[in-house]
Amino acid sequence: MDGSGHCTADFAGEERDFRIRLGEIRRIEKACGTGIGEVLRRLARAVFALSKYSGIEALAAGVEFHAEDVRAPIYQGLLGAGMTSKDATNLVRLDIDERGIQGLLDHATTALEVLWASRQAPEEEEPGEPMAGESPAT
Repeated sequence: MDGSGHCTADFAGEERDFRIRLGEIRRIEKACGTGIGEVLRRLARAVFALSKYSGIEALAAGVEFHAEDVRAPIYQGLLGAGMTSKDATNLVRLDIDERGIQGLLDHATTALEVLWASRQAPEEEEPGEPMAGESPAT
């Protein structure tokens, strides 16, 4: 993760590039029918429960997440990193959709990682105003 919304994560058997920016966030919100904070909250709870419990025990712990909470960040992240819609659709279909619940459970962590990578400004950009005597262009 470099702070630019870009990260690499294992998906569909290899390391893949993902990038989430505001446009991708808006499409994720639309697909999930809720704000990005709620999507992050649901994924974080799911990932925590899945790390603490196995299988059905995690679900019995009351964790609630939706299929699009997992699918949309992965799909939009692939598109944001430059993958074609056709290739991204095929990967998501094969590694998530065709595997049903197990595909969703297996990739909840990836979806959270992809979203979490978009939380910071690029590292070369310092927040705030330039110090006295500094040019804003430098």
